[in-house]
Amino acid sequence: MGKKTKTTECVYCGERKETTTDHVISKNLFPSSYKKKNVITAPCCEKCNKGFSLDEEYFRFFLCGAGLEHSQHADELFFTKVKRCVQRRPQIVSKLLNQMDLIDVYTESGIYMGKKTRFFIPDEDWKRYCNVLTKYVKGLFFHEFKQILPLSHVIRHFLGDEKMIEVTRYVKKWNWDDKDIFAYGYNCWPNRYASAWVTIFYDSIFFVSVAAPEQHLEPLNKSKLSKET
Repeated sequence: MGKKTKTTECVYCGERKETTTDHVISKNLFPSSYKKKNVITAPCCEKCNKGFSLDEEYFRFFLCGAGLEHSQHADELFFTKVKRCVQRRPQIVSKLLNQMDLIDVYTESGIYMGKKTRFFIPDEDWKRYCNVLTKYVKGLFFHEFKQILPLSHVIRHFLGDEKMIEVTRYVKKWNWDDKDIFAYGYNCWPNRYASAWVTIFYDSIFFVSVAAPEQHLEPLNKSKLSKET
């Protein structure tokens, strides 16, 4: 990756000077009873430190709703911290409930397996989630390589599904320290800043993110990967 240098710029915007430290993975994703094993922080400016708050709240609503059936931690969080947020922002919950429905699930041979909650993410909300995922990738990149991701790079995010599960086979390094809440893996091109990241939440929802110069992402820009899960 080249020479590692101490940063004095914000890891997220790369423009303003660092004035504080941020938890890369939002603290609001962890129930109060959970003892974090791997606290990842990054230097940032005050504007960026505060600028993700609302998007992170939207993102938490989505993750807890999607992970509720699979994770006791998502369940605990939903009925504690999230419940308190509902009282402050009921419009968010109403909006997310309108994006959920129950569908019947069958095996390939036609055996009925029960019902599953399906989510559809509107473009407006997907942009919010991408803002948070971009923050995560930039923070994780700095955590792993002690360098700021170049401003010339762009990051594209995709919601993982059956079509993308094969991508995880190409991950070279995994971090499972807090796997019940959050885990991540990545692969990086040698001597370059281009990288691919897999982030997994509540052991059930995963995203694939690719960071590279714009021209290298042209095939991905033309792809039509689903945002349904």
